[in-house]
Amino acid sequence: MMLKQGRCPGALRSGAQQRSVAPAVSRPSLPTRRVHQLVVQASSSPVAEEKSAFPSGPYPIPTQPLPYRYRDAEPWPTAETVSLQPHDLEKVPYVDLIVAGAGPAGIVAAARVAEAGFSVCVVDPDPLAHWPNNYGVWVDEFQAMGLEEYIHIVWPKAKVWLHNGPDGEKFLNRPFGRVDRPRMKRLLLERCAAAGVTFLNEKVAGCSHGEGSSTVALGSGTKIRGSLILDATGHSRRLVQYDKKFDPGFQGAYGIVAEVESHPFDVDTMLFMDWRDDHTHSSGLESMRKSNEDLPTFLYAMPFSKTKVFLEETSLVSRPAVPFPELKARLDARLEWLGIKVTKIEEEEYCLIPMGGVLPKHPQRVLALGGTAGMVHPSTGFMVGRMLGAAPLVADTIIEQLSRPADRAADAGMATRPSSEEEATDMAHHVWRAMWPVERIRQRAFFVFGMDVLLTLNLFEMRQFFAAFFSLSDFHWHGFLSTRLNFQQLIAFGLSLFSKASNEARFNLVRKGIPGLIYMLVDLTRTLGRGYYPEALSLKDRKEQLDELARKTAALQASQQQQALPSGGEAGSNTSDAARELEKALTTSK
Repeated sequence: MMLKQGRCPGALRSGAQQRSVAPAVSRPSLPTRRVHQLVVQASSSPVAEEKSAFPSGPYPIPTQPLPYRYRDAEPWPTAETVSLQPHDLEKVPYVDLIVAGAGPAGIVAAARVAEAGFSVCVVDPDPLAHWPNNYGVWVDEFQAMGLEEYIHIVWPKAKVWLHNGPDGEKFLNRPFGRVDRPRMKRLLLERCAAAGVTFLNEKVAGCSHGEGSSTVALGSGTKIRGSLILDATGHSRRLVQYDKKFDPGFQGAYGIVAEVESHPFDVDTMLFMDWRDDHTHSSGLESMRKSNEDLPTFLYAMPFSKTKVFLEETSLVSRPAVPFPELKARLDARLEWLGIKVTKIEEEEYCLIPMGGVLPKHPQRVLALGGTAGMVHPSTGFMVGRMLGAAPLVADTIIEQLSRPADRAADAGMATRPSSEEEATDMAHHVWRAMWPVERIRQRAFFVFGMDVLLTLNLFEMRQFFAAFFSLSDFHWHGFLSTRLNFQQLIAFGLSLFSKASNEARFNLVRKGIPGLIYMLVDLTRTLGRGYYPEALSLKDRKEQLDELARKTAALQASQQQQALPSGGEAGSNTSDAARELEKALTTSK
């Protein structure tokens, strides 16, 4: 199970740039055009975008019901179907961006940065390897991101089973889809190839930094250098550093794509959660029943046809993880109770997702995206949509930061790379602030609080929790699952959930939630004022600074015109100085 999030437009697919980010070549040289370019960049900076990071309300559900849709998934791309350009270390020992990992996060970012004119190398032992986990998404989110072509199955609605009682079945009027992973990978790799991304079939062994550049050590003993490094190695977290112990919860799942004689599911309905435990009531399964009551698991099922289905037994979150043999045994018992006879297993999935825990140390010199950046939803385990929504912002911020030394080089004939360790560190810090603005930090703290509560719930309490959860307004439950609620909206979500819960559920939430609530509030004190990113200017300070420098530049230009001095005269020099002063202010205050 993977989630989704974001405002990622169709540009993610096409490579079109949303923001006015200048490429690494053809810089304007006239002072007036230079000042205009800097002001445009300032207005589209990550800091300025922070307020629009949480658009209100859920994505609109289509007014006309979506029909059930199914097409076969594509074959996985191969060296014969996608031509990737190998990287030649002897000829090109230095690149603008090194990306570790060829998963979705890595190749999305690599393609977008390369399309802006920068050199990008992806390091992965097998860039054409299959992506092992199934990705389920809410269709409205992929529609909003322009990514419908990645979905090969659409279920018009989803369903939750809480128990076998008369009120235990709940339908969710929200279409659900399954991502065609091979097609998604092919299209993204084709974007990389077209943009000139190169690939090194190597493992990353470590990295070091100095004199404004970073060096990645490879498993073969060779090295590659670059201006910035992006760790997209998923949950292995090869290069990012932590300054606190990483102690997450775990979502564990064992699943199969199977051909069956028959199954009891409606083909047009995705089974989002099935918390029924009737399969554990058979004679001889007393131990399983007790274990499931203490650490409950649910069935997640995607019916492809009447004889083909994806079935997954899932532990929402536990610490430590529920072992895979236990998950498989519960799934086998459930299938027997449902009367499902498997005739062939096409895929077998072992999924273990770290949830919550501390974020990587940030800012730091190594950048991150996806699982390695802590983007997994701490309360649900979903991530893919959230990553796809964040990838354009992260990639475009990398482009802006790589443009800083490129701009200087175009103006003064210098090297198109960071000139010092201080400059490279500042560039990396800007990217981290764009990826984890303070509002996102607060949102994640609430989700971690939610995870801490879920870790304490037994089977009966879990049913009570989701009975209240799915009775909330679309605004709240859609927004919570889609990571689209800001902190204030999450507080309203919590109060609404509490009001919808039964008296017994309220008592349990208060009793078990108080320790996590206190920890969250203490942790959030770091985000008050400007304490979290003390070096970052507020939007108000930033606007006042820009206005003042723009006034100075306009006054100098007016003086130049009145004195009718030649373009190489003193006034022209002063105007250039003002432009450089404006650029310096922007790059140090983003």
